[in-house]
Amino acid sequence: MHSSLTFTLSLILSVHVYGVAGAAWGYNYKNGPQTWTGACQTGLRQTPIDIRTMDTDYSLMDRVNFIGYDQLNEVTAVNNGHTVSAAGFTEWKNKPYISGGALEGKYYLQQFHLHWGQKDHVGSEHKIGGLSYPAELHLVHLKEGLTLAEALTRGDGLAVVGVFLNIGESGEPLAALTKNLEELTYSGNMTQIDKFRPRSVLPTVTDAFYRYEGSLTTPGCNEAVQWILLAEPISVTRDQMEQLRKIRNTEGEEHEFNFRPTFPLNGRRVRFRPAQYDRLRFCSSSYFPSLFITVFSIILSKILN
Repeated sequence: MHSSLTFTLSLILSVHVYGVAGAAWGYNYKNGPQTWTGACQTGLRQTPIDIRTMDTDYSLMDRVNFIGYDQLNEVTAVNNGHTVSAAGFTEWKNKPYISGGALEGKYYLQQFHLHWGQKDHVGSEHKIGGLSYPAELHLVHLKEGLTLAEALTRGDGLAVVGVFLNIGESGEPLAALTKNLEELTYSGNMTQIDKFRPRSVLPTVTDAFYRYEGSLTTPGCNEAVQWILLAEPISVTRDQMEQLRKIRNTEGEEHEFNFRPTFPLNGRRVRFRPAQYDRLRFCSSSYFPSLFITVFSIILSKILN
């Protein structure tokens, strides 16, 4: 894990999946999202989106299984000029992966990174009913059996789990990363995190989530992503947010923001799995009446609306 080869492979992965390493794009008026080309301008299933009730359908999907997320191991964190990201999971003996959640097959964790803004009312890439969280974390997964090049050409090549960050009293979820943030102030800085547990950046309850087909949120905006947005946020302290806001971009300046604006659904529908839906209990005699009432209430509300 400490070899230069390992870090090189991690950096190459970040370059291919999220266009880093001195690329000419960014988030200011000269190189921001309005200047990105290709699918970023012409695509019809772009990300992020604003998730609204009228575009959302309740769905009895399986839970998302986070396999190998409880182990402690080494990762390399880097400031790539666009965000702070961490990689190295593919070098672990037991590689973390996800399944379930209406995904077909296994998706192996490649890296995670963050999006934020300088004000509390902006920062997340996705919005819920027009409102933003202060920040959003993305866990990027590659479908089993595919290379990155292959994955970027397929609608289901990647699966990204989005986690919203909300300012609160506990800073435990991001503690392993934020205690090293001073070492990542400038573009190109990197540091080793010796003991990182992927489960730490997930909310306690992961049963409820939004599901839709979308794209990468950075150039080339490949429409290759199955998105899973967890409904419950994790907590970050105000001090941790202030640390994050001091991270500098490729121009040596603090990011005013590093999130992309939302895009129309263009006919897509968002599926939502509420926490109370549990397919393993679907046929339970004690559970069926409450499920019937829930479903009936949903149907009735749609009719009345």
